[in-house]
Amino acid sequence: MSNRTKVAALTAVLALTVSAAPALAQDGVTIPEVPASDLEYQGEITFWNTMRDFEMAEVQKLVDAWQDAHPGITVKHEPQSFDNARGNYQNAAPVGTAPDILRADIGWTIGFADDGYLLDLTDLVDLSDYVAGPLETSSWKGGTFGVPHVTDALGLQCNGELLAEAGLDGAPATWDELVAAGASVTDLGAQQYGFYTRGDSYWAQPWIWAWGGKLYDVNDDGSVTVTVNSAESVAGWEYLKNEVLGTVAPESWDFASDYDNMSAGFKAGTIMCVMNGPWSVADHLSGAAFADPSNLVIAPIPEGMPGMTGSPVGGHNYVVYALVAQDEAKQTAVLDLLEYINSSGAQAYLATTLSLLPTRVSAYENEAVAADPLMSAWGEVMAKATNRVGHPKSSDQYDPFTREYQAFLKGDKSAQEALDTIAAEWDALFNG
Repeated sequence: MSNRTKVAALTAVLALTVSAAPALAQDGVTIPEVPASDLEYQGEITFWNTMRDFEMAEVQKLVDAWQDAHPGITVKHEPQSFDNARGNYQNAAPVGTAPDILRADIGWTIGFADDGYLLDLTDLVDLSDYVAGPLETSSWKGGTFGVPHVTDALGLQCNGELLAEAGLDGAPATWDELVAAGASVTDLGAQQYGFYTRGDSYWAQPWIWAWGGKLYDVNDDGSVTVTVNSAESVAGWEYLKNEVLGTVAPESWDFASDYDNMSAGFKAGTIMCVMNGPWSVADHLSGAAFADPSNLVIAPIPEGMPGMTGSPVGGHNYVVYALVAQDEAKQTAVLDLLEYINSSGAQAYLATTLSLLPTRVSAYENEAVAADPLMSAWGEVMAKATNRVGHPKSSDQYDPFTREYQAFLKGDKSAQEALDTIAAEWDALFNG
């Protein structure tokens, strides 16, 4: 299945939701009942979760419900920093101490599977209800090594009142439009901005795709053709540096704290637009600027060149440690827990409480999910998003990507120099 087809598959599901949705959302979804099951296993199940505290609290409610229905089994549900979880898992898996269940970024899944750390779920789990695109992120060498928990992409999130103040009646459709309108609400000295971004490579990719560039292609023989340093990519990064930074966004900023600063300013009403994903919506709506939730406007990433846009499709999979298979009773219990916390009802619950995009077709048929206007908005974002190319080493691409992107933002390197360095290191990573 091509990248374009993967995104289209999810978009088709979301389109059904949009067409069926009334203007206002219905009441939220409650914790689903735990189906009856007679489990032989007695003991502990370990579960590492990379979600933030307030998100984990909602998943813990699901875990508690399952535990209550299965006395004698304790689920050790532990937080893991997203930045450290991959390395921690790579250290734990070879020595037999990895958790039974991990919430893994889609970029980690294939690599873990290729290393032999994950249980193949192909014949163990009913996969028929999952949306094809997210499900394919866990597919490797004929097996399925995870079930998709959430899917997402960066979208443009804007403050509706500031858009109106800038003379816009909706989110800007192009970067030129955002820069021109955003200038009227920007006061750099007062830290009031038309736009704010991050010094992280995940946020660097839209500036490549919106000018017609791309990162790389994986060929049929497994080799990789790196294209990130094309003239189109250079043009996109130069537009960011020359037209956006120091105009409607700060020229320089602290990269280590930029996510928190971006979120705080947006919630306080001092930033007109940011790029962020559906995982951020619940937090944004807690801010004073969005006491009226309708003030939050969500739209696709603006176009750079005509007809060109894109944002990285992301998401997370639940994966199961391969050594779980050594105890058949435990494997049955682990898969029973996994089926419940990732059931259609559980996904609908998290969609309505945290604005997370489900990966089960049936979750979008839930009345409250179908009526949620945020699902409609994110459907439009996903329709223009760009699926990441799958490769076992793809997670390792981001360290040099972020390092060189920051060198470019600081003025230490030109766009061409930074992208050339990325291309050389990627060629060595993938083809060396």
